This record gives sequence, structure tokens and C-alpha cells, in this order.
Amino acid sequence: MRPLASWVVIGALALIGLFAARDALRSDEAPASAPATTILAKQRRAPPVEEPRIVGRQRIAAELRAMGADGVLYLTDANCRRFLLRLPSLVWTPQGLPGPLCPSATVVDERFGLEASQVDADIIEVRSEDWSLRFQGTAPAFRPEGRLTFIRAGRLFEWTVQCPPAAERVVFRGFRALARCPRPVRGAPEHLQELVWLNGASFVAVAGPERAVSLIVVRHGVATRIFNAVGARMGALSASPRGRYVAARVDESLVLFDLHRHGALAGGTGARAVAWSPDDRFWAVAEEGSIAIFRATQPQTAAVSLPLSAYDLSWR
Repeated sequence: MRPLASWVVIGALALIGLFAARDALRSDEAPASAPATTILAKQRRAPPVEEPRIVGRQRIAAELRAMGADGVLYLTDANCRRFLLRLPSLVWTPQGLPGPLCPSATVVDERFGLEASQVDADIIEVRSEDWSLRFQGTAPAFRPEGRLTFIRAGRLFEWTVQCPPAAERVVFRGFRALARCPRPVRGAPEHLQELVWLNGASFVAVAGPERAVSLIVVRHGVATRIFNAVGARMGALSASPRGRYVAARVDESLVLFDLHRHGALAGGTGARAVAWSPDDRFWAVAEEGSIAIFRATQPQTAAVSLPLSAYDLSWR
């Protein structure tokens, strides 16, 4: 095992000089067993390719087995080819999404058959196979129960079926047709730039003016500031499956936050992507030429390093 060369594990209140320290709607919900919201991958042509060779496979597999890491790691390479690697055996598997695939900024709700993306600076398009709608807004995201949210003029809105009598409605045509209207999300703070949902009542957001933004967590309408950025841009938020960890791009760095500790766990300029295990116990960080797997609750310990190159990661 070895730690990453440029991935730095840090204390709760220190981070590469960029931060100042701490300062359901029943008819449009999906069943609890429904699949989670995913990020769409756009397909494009690429020549067939052999699966990458893993040097030291048996030794690394033994380290992963001792660590307790399991599941399937989805790796996307520089040519948008996706490979599926089973852990801890390090066996390539053909099951799952076929390659070649490229990650995109499109968000997908698999339960209602809808996807949404930012198609212009302030225009969002939501669509299904044979229907689409464009409207003003930024930062499209699906709540876990399936409602589409967006930001307009710093305020958080959602498309809901619970509309006032005089509200103008639009029929969303996914797997089933539902008449919806946009309305502000109650209890959400203002001056929002971007967010990611943790569950139906909680989200993490970037809020504030450019170059003076804060990372906040909002639970049941109560906002708590986690970090302030000093002269830096923050965005590209992603959350772990169980909502304990959040990753953000801060200028050129990828930074991980533990929402239970209200502090940053790790950060570095060499990280390309991060993915969490489905149970939040581990995270994988892709750097140039390697992927390191950490214990989430013990990031100071050495990582298991896989000699593989990836530009995007997912863990299932």
C-alpha cells in the first residue's frame, strides 16, 4: 500500500491555503426501492480495445480483500471507453453499461424516464424519448424522490405536481404523464450557485458571490456553513451514496468533505475523479496513471493503489 503522491490527507480545518476555516409529495414520488438518480453517459464511436493489464494483480487483490473493499468499479479512459472492474478480485466484467461511453453534465431520473441538462448559460432542457421542454434556470438536479430542481436568480425551485389553482402547468411526459408547475423550495437559502441532494430534505450547496463562496449543508431548511473559499472558485459537487461525504472542485483542486465532521478530509491538484463505495466505507481517487482506494473513516492510512489510468469513476 502507498499514499498518493499529490493527494494530501488533511485535518478538519486546513486546506492548501484556499479556505478560511469554519465559519414529499406523494403523487410525484417514486417507490423507495427505485434506482437512484444517475449521471448520463453519452455514447460515441471508438475502436474496440482490450482490457487494461493490471501489474501485480494477485498482490493488489489480496490487499483489497484484507481491506474489505468490494463491488464493481466503473472506469472511463481518455478515449471515453468504459471498463468494469470487479473488486476485490480485479476481474474485468462485461456486464453493465457497454462502452465506449463519455460522462456528461446530464442528470437522469431512471424512475420517471427523464433527463435534464444545461444547454445554454441560463437554459435547461428536460426531455424523455419523445418529449422535451426548455426553461430558464441553472444547476438542474433530481431530488431522490424524482422532482426536478433548478436555480433561478440564486433561488431554488422545483417542478412539482402540487400547484396553486391559477398556476400554469406543463405536462412532463416520461414513463407517465404528470402536470407540473415550478415553485420555490420552502426553507432554501438564497444566493445559490450549485447544489447536490443528499436526501429528500437535505442538500449541499455552493452559495454566495463569485470568489467569496461558501459550502453549506441545508437540512430541513436549516443552513450550516462548512467552509468559506478565499479568492477561489468552487463547484462540480458530488455526494456519496449515503450522503456523508461531498467532493468539490476548488480552482484546480479536488477536495473531499466529511459532513459529520464539518471539515475537509483530503485535497489535491492531481486528482481527476472520485467515487465512493455504495456503503460509504471507501473512496477511490483517480490520478494520472493510478487509482487509490482509501478507507473513508481512516484517510490518513496508506491506500491500495491500482496501476490503472481513468478520467472518470463510478462505484456500484
